[in-house]
Amino acid sequence: MLSFLPLPAVIVDLETTGGRASSDRITEVGLIEIEADGTVSEWSTLVNPGCAIPPHIQWLTGISNEMVADAPSFADIASTLHERLSGRLFIAHNARFDYGFLRNEFGRSGLRYSTRPLCTVRLSRALYPEAARHNLDSLVERHGISMESRHRALADARAVYEFLRIAGGERGHERLVQALGDMRKRPSLPPYLEDNLDEIPETPGVYFFYGEENALLYVGKSKDLSARVPAHFASSETNTRALRLAQQIRRIDWQETAGELSALLREARWVKERQPLFNRRLRREAKLCSLQLVEDDGGVLRPGVVSATELAQIRPRMYGLFASPVAARKKLREIAAEHRLCLYVTGLEKRSARPCSARQLKRCDGHCEQQESTLQHNLRFLQAMEELALKVWPYPGPVGVIEECAENGLREIQVVDNWCWLGTAASDEELQDILATPRPPVFDRDTYSLLVSALFGRNRRRVISLQYAAASTG
Repeated sequence: MLSFLPLPAVIVDLETTGGRASSDRITEVGLIEIEADGTVSEWSTLVNPGCAIPPHIQWLTGISNEMVADAPSFADIASTLHERLSGRLFIAHNARFDYGFLRNEFGRSGLRYSTRPLCTVRLSRALYPEAARHNLDSLVERHGISMESRHRALADARAVYEFLRIAGGERGHERLVQALGDMRKRPSLPPYLEDNLDEIPETPGVYFFYGEENALLYVGKSKDLSARVPAHFASSETNTRALRLAQQIRRIDWQETAGELSALLREARWVKERQPLFNRRLRREAKLCSLQLVEDDGGVLRPGVVSATELAQIRPRMYGLFASPVAARKKLREIAAEHRLCLYVTGLEKRSARPCSARQLKRCDGHCEQQESTLQHNLRFLQAMEELALKVWPYPGPVGVIEECAENGLREIQVVDNWCWLGTAASDEELQDILATPRPPVFDRDTYSLLVSALFGRNRRRVISLQYAAASTG
């Protein structure tokens, strides 16, 4: 008996035509019902979704269009299912996925269903923090749970029941009760958020706070949307900015992503394009520029300012990303002073008959007086700028940066060319659309930093080579 649970309870698992509760439909429901006295019973049914099941979903679940052709629609089972769920603790693995689908389906049938689900992904993380992954496949492997078939509703619900039973034995009643109590705590929330907060998934993504007349107040990202959104309001009683946001918010929305990179890229673009009231960073910088060292006719390396439009094609010997030409010259002056560079060569002073002012103060090694060769000054200049060097695009054309999320099953490809993000593709069709009609490349400092980290950092993403459609090459 699962005595650590508030009983009665029901373990729910659904199979669906896709991952979006607003547009996809349920194809199978499986329930494990646990009564107050510990009695366990099962109930399941196929559901006719009223639309075709995509081939990859048929392959994943084994549920074909033919199997659901004569099954009841959700409207046919809505009243029975609603009665079975009412008054019970709702338990599911990645619970917000199942809960979100059921709320939407019940709503289409004219029924209201609202509860606070218990997610066994979160419970697994709390009880087994040393484990790397907590999706159902990982739990099955970790605890040696036997399954008749994966991705069938009742079989998956049984696996969740077995996990709870095993966890109770391994971690003990007291620790389970404590973990459940901690999970079900939440900060004081704005009244407009109470109804749909439990629908937010425990997956990576971007979230949006809206105020009166649908005004966008804030855009954020998180590896775990369900944990991050409530955290905004934990300090609203003591933090003035959080309090103002809590007072103005009227609704929330979110987009699930396949990983953190996708969430970061979307957040940066949304903030720059929409300028939400409460976002302080990631503002668009119209005067963004860089410095490039170019040899003059005498072989002397001299810096020139590269504008934002030219940054869409980073070339060798380009250094730094600056908010404006003024900021670039300020940094150049600091470097010249630190490395004793000639102010004439660096363009910080106009040449005259006299040595540069730094040479007069003995802070220049004398290129302006022919006391230092051009080669020596060039080498020192290159060395001084090296830590600001921008990375030249290392591929012959566009590439796709791949991200996959086990929790929500999403697989996305970030299409990138010359450090410019062209879009996200979640299917072959979307990928071909982007390659056929790519967005005009716009260089962005935040996007550049994110992509450099993704391609060269510690946790490098998998990359595939891509080609633009023939029509787009002219």
